[in-house]
Amino acid sequence: MARASHDCGRLRDRPRPASDVEARRALSEASDKKIYTLSQLGESLKRTLEQVTHGRDLWFKAEIAKLSTSPSGHVYLELVEEHRGQRLAVMRGTLWKGQLAVVREALGEAADQILARGTEIVFRGKVNYHPVYGVSLVIEEIDVSAMIGEAERRKQATIATLKAQGAFELNRNLPLPRLIQRVALIGSPGTSGFRDFGMHLLRNEWGVGFDVEVFAATVQGKDAPPTLIDALSRAQAWQPDVVVMVRGGGSALDLDAFNDLDLCLAISNSTLPVFTGIGHETDLCVADLVAHKHFKTPTAVADDLVDRLVTERSNLAEWSLAMGQRTQHRLAWERTRMAKDLQTLVLQPRQLLAAEGVRLAHAREHLAVQAQQALAQQLQHIKHLATTVHTLQPENTLARGFAVARKDGQAIRDAEALALNDTLSLQFHRGTADVTVTRVNSPSDE
Repeated sequence: MARASHDCGRLRDRPRPASDVEARRALSEASDKKIYTLSQLGESLKRTLEQVTHGRDLWFKAEIAKLSTSPSGHVYLELVEEHRGQRLAVMRGTLWKGQLAVVREALGEAADQILARGTEIVFRGKVNYHPVYGVSLVIEEIDVSAMIGEAERRKQATIATLKAQGAFELNRNLPLPRLIQRVALIGSPGTSGFRDFGMHLLRNEWGVGFDVEVFAATVQGKDAPPTLIDALSRAQAWQPDVVVMVRGGGSALDLDAFNDLDLCLAISNSTLPVFTGIGHETDLCVADLVAHKHFKTPTAVADDLVDRLVTERSNLAEWSLAMGQRTQHRLAWERTRMAKDLQTLVLQPRQLLAAEGVRLAHAREHLAVQAQQALAQQLQHIKHLATTVHTLQPENTLARGFAVARKDGQAIRDAEALALNDTLSLQFHRGTADVTVTRVNSPSDE
């Protein structure tokens, strides 16, 4: 308790209070305090932990936030617990070199993927306390089956949420362009799946070309979903014909990022068709279920795109050939028709002239006949008029016994124009005679 005595001595060295009563009270309060050193507190914590755990191994679940390997081969980890982006707890983890070999052997090929930043692990370990470094967890075993169970639980929760929102058919119902040549590729450059896709697509045996734009993203671990979502957003801004998301296989835990709810919603709500080639042979990720079309491997995606383009180009070539043949047939038909029309134009004037000559001859004959008939009719009419005129001549009328009565040289046509004793001159066919009117009978008297 040397530090406590030293601290109490410091209390005595303080300025004396204004009154002796207050000074005695302050000294009494200082002597009543129970002051612990850090080592005492640490020993107390250590005993408490030992009483709780009894030195037994316990099972824990935590996310690897940081990981480093010392020159001696020990692995030091920063383990965290988060909820909605907020850290609830942080603790150190240790995997001693000797135990690291055992853990790696148990994990097999997935060891590097599991012992990585962003991975949530389920592990067995001891709670350890060090007076300088504090509480840490010494890892003895990592339970992959439990981790897979956690991943499967999250996967099923994601599927249930997406079903409730009707998200599984949205991207699948988007129309695909007939010619797909502009491809947005989302993945991690340098990975085998990424390289396989590029090689099969750009070096295909048919020699068909594609315009490929790469949008790099992390495809494993905690950071994968947000980087994939960001890459998808950037890819849509580029306006490709299709978006291709590839990974290239891995264990169920490796592919857990592709079961992320936010990522799957982003794929479902994409305005462009999304093809996935995540590379899981035995099971589908949720990203596969919401994509327009999914494939087992990145290579299969590339082969499908090549086949589509080759097929469409073949169809286009056949259509072009058919159109060429139709055009040639049409041109030949038009040439034949034009030749006939030209021949008709050459022969038609002669035929028309001959026909018009015949028509004019007929018209001339008809006109001559009509003229003769009209002339005969007119002559007959003239003869009739002549006969009438001859008949109506005064001499002929007088010859038939008629006489013309004149008064003062004017022919009298109405008896009312006469009066008694008027002198009239009568003209006969031969000679004249003067008469006196002795009586006048008008039409009203009859």
